[in-house]
Amino acid sequence: MSSTHRRRATAAALCLAVVLGGCGAIPRSGPVHRHAEPTRTTAEPTYDVAPAGPQDGAEPEQVVRGFLAAGTGVDDDYSVAREYLTPELAATWHPDARTIVHRGEPSLVPRLEENEYRMSLEIAAVVDGTGVIERKPAGAAEVLDFDVVQVDGQWRISDAPDATVLTASDFEEIFEPHQLYFADTDQSNFVADPRWFPDRTPVSTSIVRGLLGGPAPYLRGAVSTAFPAGTTLARSAVPVRNGTATVELSVPDFDPANIETNRRMHDQLALSLRSLTAVNDVELLVDGAPVELGAGWTDAAPVEDVTVPSRQIGLRDGELAFYQGGQTDAVSGLAPLDGHRPSSPAMDAAAEHFAFVDAGTGALVTVDRESEPVERFSGTGLTRPSFDEHGWVWAADSAGAVRAVRPGVRDAEPVRVEAPWLAARTATSLRISRGGTRALVVTQDDGDAQVWLSGVVRGPEGAPQRLNEPYRVAADVDADVALWLSDREFVTAPLGGTGSVRPRVYDVSGRYRELPGLEGLTGLSGGNGTSSVYAVADGTLHMLTGNAWAPQSEDVRDTAFAG
Repeated sequence: MSSTHRRRATAAALCLAVVLGGCGAIPRSGPVHRHAEPTRTTAEPTYDVAPAGPQDGAEPEQVVRGFLAAGTGVDDDYSVAREYLTPELAATWHPDARTIVHRGEPSLVPRLEENEYRMSLEIAAVVDGTGVIERKPAGAAEVLDFDVVQVDGQWRISDAPDATVLTASDFEEIFEPHQLYFADTDQSNFVADPRWFPDRTPVSTSIVRGLLGGPAPYLRGAVSTAFPAGTTLARSAVPVRNGTATVELSVPDFDPANIETNRRMHDQLALSLRSLTAVNDVELLVDGAPVELGAGWTDAAPVEDVTVPSRQIGLRDGELAFYQGGQTDAVSGLAPLDGHRPSSPAMDAAAEHFAFVDAGTGALVTVDRESEPVERFSGTGLTRPSFDEHGWVWAADSAGAVRAVRPGVRDAEPVRVEAPWLAARTATSLRISRGGTRALVVTQDDGDAQVWLSGVVRGPEGAPQRLNEPYRVAADVDADVALWLSDREFVTAPLGGTGSVRPRVYDVSGRYRELPGLEGLTGLSGGNGTSSVYAVADGTLHMLTGNAWAPQSEDVRDTAFAG
């Protein structure tokens, strides 16, 4: 278990000290569905950075270092940093193409050719031109090359990469995460796509450009967008005046009578832009004309989270049992599990279909009310089964194989879900999001855990086909399991250690906060938000209550919420 590799000092990943904002109230009972509005963030810069320009007579190395330091000055399109460049390069340099976040002190050395320099950096993360962040494990490195020449007697940079370089602390000060929203493929839910943009005015322009560029690579094929290919901003910016963001687009083959598409475009814009405190309304225009939204249209509703019932499934004396509010009851109508050694139980939201891993055979077993248990597939180190809203139950094994099967169809064959990126990794946890669009995966790589999000690509009738190349949401952490708390938050923890463990609650942008510590944590379950986080320690089920863990039951173990 990763519990033997606690808290490596070098594993301080990007934004580890950032505390998440408070969460809105979420229903704690009832059937699956919805609530919670996106956290609103400021549209005005919250920092005051004025980097120094080049000094007369500065040596080449000082010019290169000064140029890199000026990457904190994002205002006026990095005008100060451009002062370090030749006029030709200043006109073509694209600072937003990549933002490199580094650890430690970079090394700058001259190269063999005169007036050429190379900088070597240990990389914590890279943000691309669309705001998608890629976190890097400890030891990741990159080199950047620079050429300098004299212009009017002063050294200036004539060749440099299209990038800026920031320390982790500067990145936290200058960049903010923003959620772009795309619909799932059946248009039933919206999915948050986190992007990081410099906290400058107008960030609204960055948000809209990100939307028009489509979902992040890991979500492609798992979500949809209302904006036709080739849609662009008709203006250079998205102005916000008196609480209204005006978005003027150029849309190829635009059909103003297609009210459904018009509404979907407006909804995506409204949901994404209203996270800004300065935006209360969105005006959508195409080629200068207001877009028709039709009679009876109402403004875009807040983003709604799919929720789960407050009842959990667990084990009592080797049998499946429900747990809720301190009470444990057997699941009625189930056949005896004679001959099986159930572990890691799971259930669907309707509490009609159940699954577990047989600790004796290593097989995933499904069981329904009034039917006998069925072994579906086997594997070494199967993860806890995960039910999705399309009626499939999933698991991964230590060899990187991901399979899913329909539990309600007795003779259904499992499908192999393509996930080549898992082949060289050991998966310890796989959970499908409550909307069914993303897989939350924990892998162990040489003793350190990585936490990933991968889009779920489906075929007809929701059949799983592929897990996309993933987005690393946390690097080099201490975790064996990650569990959804909403469509934008999840909780992680290492299991099986002897010391005190502090689970972490992450948002999908990678920020986290730590929960209170608990000695000897061996199990974790998560419902709707942090008010529904449970942990098993020393054989007792505990519930997170404020800043403490309150003992709940010694009668049930290995509990899990639906999903």
